[in-house]
Amino acid sequence: MDEVSKIETAVSTHRAKGVFALFSGGHDSLCATHIASRHPDFRGVIHCNTGIGIPETTKFVSATCEQHGWPLYEYQARERNGLPIYDDMCLRLGMPGGPMAHSSQYHVLKEEGISTAIREHRVGDAPVALITGIRKQESNRRMRSAIATPFLLDTKKHRLWTNPILEWSALDVNRYIEANQLTRNLVVDLLHRSGECLCGALARPDELKEIAYWFPDVAARIYRLEKACYDARLPFQWGSKKVERPPIEQMELPMCQSCELRWEDTIDLP
Repeated sequence: MDEVSKIETAVSTHRAKGVFALFSGGHDSLCATHIASRHPDFRGVIHCNTGIGIPETTKFVSATCEQHGWPLYEYQARERNGLPIYDDMCLRLGMPGGPMAHSSQYHVLKEEGISTAIREHRVGDAPVALITGIRKQESNRRMRSAIATPFLLDTKKHRLWTNPILEWSALDVNRYIEANQLTRNLVVDLLHRSGECLCGALARPDELKEIAYWFPDVAARIYRLEKACYDARLPFQWGSKKVERPPIEQMELPMCQSCELRWEDTIDLP
């Protein structure tokens, strides 16, 4: 069964109305989006602009959609107290660290945008098919999570999570990009991540040095937030994770695919 047929199986099984690709700017979601665009009920691309990402990735998403003629629906994370929501939360609570902080960041930076998209595009009570670039091989822990399935229906939220490249390897991704002459995201090739969200809750502190090397303006903003948190005697180090067992729900956040992979690099938890 090819990947478009996998999407059709999910759509027909649960009578979904509308196929939307979740495009972060990463190469996995690039492939999944290109596959989704070949489905007859493809409606467009959803991109959550977290407000704390690398601008070049958002530009890449926009340019790619324009190149292929894909309708783009961009959802900007809200502001609070005249600041991006991320900045406001940092200045009130300190720099986020650990799975619980990650859950809070996910809600305000991505979940709220997806909820808005579903309200705007839902047809009656039918679910909306959301195509992700989730791959099992990204993470051992993700392989055991509920989201590691070809498709998963969330009836309450009217979402049909669909993962057409679930069984792909990184080599498969690169071969697909080359075979279909897709433009690569330079941010991914430099940082090995899309960089659309730099909340840092599950990051390593040394990642910020790499970001600073390639994207100094982005890092400078984070450094300013660290200084403000330090002055306010709040937790102040970006990427300073608390060592706690990540709840299984953390492995079931479909729009934070690589976060737990970076967590596993340094934290040995079953």
